[in-house]
Amino acid sequence: MTDGDGSKPTVLLCEDEYIVALDLQLLLEEFGYEVIGPFDSFSKGLSALDEVRPDMAVLDVRLRDGEVFPLADKLDEMGIGLVFHSGHVQDSDIAAKYHNAMCCHKPIDTKRLRYALQKVCSASPAH
Repeated sequence: MTDGDGSKPTVLLCEDEYIVALDLQLLLEEFGYEVIGPFDSFSKGLSALDEVRPDMAVLDVRLRDGEVFPLADKLDEMGIGLVFHSGHVQDSDIAAKYHNAMCCHKPIDTKRLRYALQKVCSASPAH
């Protein structure tokens, strides 16, 4: 599902470091995704879900208002694929809680991010 126009898959982006957020946004757009955000807090990401339903999400773990897990839980309940992009996450911890999620550690690995997005998109129930 996309946010309405159906043209490009959508990615909700939560990242509180401005330069990293811009870099990720440009990279996601280069990959062919429409970016929702970036948001610097999980509460802003949650609020965005009132307006749109993304196909997947790229989430930093530590945001301005705390850890991203309340938003990740909501997205997971909605069946939305998750990619955690952080220097503060253990793959095994994420895999235990979010079975179809992927982790991409900072600094960004472009090939790994592209692979992770493809994998979570294909694993989500909407696809």
